[in-house]
Amino acid sequence: MAHFDETAVAQRYGRLPKSDDDAVQYLKALKVIISADGEAHAAELEALRKGLGKLGLTPDLAKQLESFDGHGAKLESVLPKMKPGGLRARMLVRDAIELSRADGKYAQEEKAAVAKAAQLLGVDETTVKSIESLVELEHAVKHLRKALFPKKKK
Repeated sequence: MAHFDETAVAQRYGRLPKSDDDAVQYLKALKVIISADGEAHAAELEALRKGLGKLGLTPDLAKQLESFDGHGAKLESVLPKMKPGGLRARMLVRDAIELSRADGKYAQEEKAAVAKAAQLLGVDETTVKSIESLVELEHAVKHLRKALFPKKKK
């Protein structure tokens, strides 16, 4: 039985993880990366929780991830098996960059952890730079949209 909304996960990632354990390992890897600068900041954890909510994780799986301390954990021990350089590997890199920036700062330690994860996952440096640029561009577009089309206060 899946511990997440299969439709939401398939829409976001293009396919489902091979197992619940792969999904947990993926999420733990994200937590390790956002903890690379010494702690997972509140804004980063909130962005992770928000993302988990969109994926429809069961409370049991969310609790398991919540209790995992990413600080000091080794990426090699939590990264799920993926096709080197494949879609899931590139999505993990993207998710890690997005979450790392959630506190307004993409710390050098987080950037180094993303680079290490990318290397372990077979994602080349040029692709990582392109993903970083994409995330930055998406962030800028989001802020521009908010500035041009502010929501009315009720």
